[in-house]
Amino acid sequence: MEAPYLRASKEFLATLIDKGTDRYGKKETPVFCLCLDPETYTPPKAPEKIDREYAIGFEYLYRDFGFYWKSHLHGSNLIYDQGTIRALYMLSDMTGESKYRAAADAYLDFFLENLVSEQTGIFGWGEHIFYNVFLDYLIGGCFQTSGWHYFYYGHELERWTTIYDILWDKNPEKTRIEIEAIYDFKIHDYDTFICNRHSQYYSGRSDDVLTFIKHTGLFAHAFALAHAKTGDPKYLSWAKKMSDVFWRIRDPRTNLVRHCVQEHWGGPKTCSGGGIGELSLFLMRAYQWSPDSEFLEKAHAYLKAYAKYFRVRENSFRAEVNTDGTDARPGEFADYWEGPIRCAKAAALAYSLTKDPDMLELADVVVNSVDPEMEFDSVVERSLVSDTIEARSTILSTALDLYEVTGDKKYLLKSQALADDAIKRYQMNGLFVSGLSFELHASPRVPQTYVYDARAGAGWLALNLLRLQRDLDATQAGVFKPFEQLERIYD
Repeated sequence: MEAPYLRASKEFLATLIDKGTDRYGKKETPVFCLCLDPETYTPPKAPEKIDREYAIGFEYLYRDFGFYWKSHLHGSNLIYDQGTIRALYMLSDMTGESKYRAAADAYLDFFLENLVSEQTGIFGWGEHIFYNVFLDYLIGGCFQTSGWHYFYYGHELERWTTIYDILWDKNPEKTRIEIEAIYDFKIHDYDTFICNRHSQYYSGRSDDVLTFIKHTGLFAHAFALAHAKTGDPKYLSWAKKMSDVFWRIRDPRTNLVRHCVQEHWGGPKTCSGGGIGELSLFLMRAYQWSPDSEFLEKAHAYLKAYAKYFRVRENSFRAEVNTDGTDARPGEFADYWEGPIRCAKAAALAYSLTKDPDMLELADVVVNSVDPEMEFDSVVERSLVSDTIEARSTILSTALDLYEVTGDKKYLLKSQALADDAIKRYQMNGLFVSGLSFELHASPRVPQTYVYDARAGAGWLALNLLRLQRDLDATQAGVFKPFEQLERIYD
């Protein structure tokens, strides 16, 4: 009988391979559908007829599937399958079964051959551009509910450490050009490295300029990886300049920084825990590729500031903090997802790299405070789909990180409890599914139906279940040893 965590992950991945690939339109492809009905294994709201009316339409599907657009419902998007790709490779390594590696290879080969812009070298992935499985070509995402007939082919990296390492092994030249396109098209001021999260798949530069915290970390990671792969010092210079963008505008008294460089962006000018966690994690991932001390020192300083100014009691954290360290919403505490959990994930890596006991304490407090009974009431951005899979997968990943770096079995037991609960909650007909509530302002949200949605992070859950099985097997065999340093990328 297969081990339980491997079995659950394998069932999910096998179901995607057997029933979740693109079998639609005029040609079948090896890419995975972004969204699937777990009863039929087909994209929800499939078109009755694939014609020009479908191709140019902006049908808004709120009535049936929440804040969904055709681009999401009927798309495939590698940016949301990054965890799935890593899990497929890991499963083949663990079992010796080649079908999982073959599926990942086929997906990536198709992507690199067909979904890379001939004009700019930009990859066809991100929050605003999707491969439509019915039309058999890329389609731009529309994010308005009505009245905006504009297919926006925007390239935007998402909230996980980008799989440029895997793509580089597949095609170094195309991956290098995609990374250089960050420099060519996203940076709008080459002195300050003020940049935009967006670039245009076909034309390159996007006119709007909003510089958000997580993207600078993702860009620094991309440049640091390119430096490690090529040895070209320009990439390290780019990475260091990118790491300076938010460091330069921080409050030097606190090391806290606002969420966006541009103060006119319309959102809060306060400091967010989620942003600190993402930027710190990505800077440390950059450090793991190109170990320049600047990356680690900045990430460490941000996390120490989070621990000092956000934590108010043993296991409570402020909702928002001004950059001077004062409470921006007095009396309000943060939900554990996203700020505390994202910072705990980063703190576990910081402890691995610095051995600072304060980082271990921060990660430990959050991991010990999250239990299977804790509920998360948030949704994937611009949707009504629950994002609790990502929340629970991230805290599971953090508990595993702590076990791997300390060898303390309490973290292994916590990981097992979280994993058992996640499998029970989310596995339906082989897939890991997310609740979908159509009641816009309900709290708590009560699902009316369930969907598989890659944006919710199901692939990362599959990966972390495999990590748990690997560590558990080694422990039970008496051969587990704490890691000197956490592995380079597992998020």
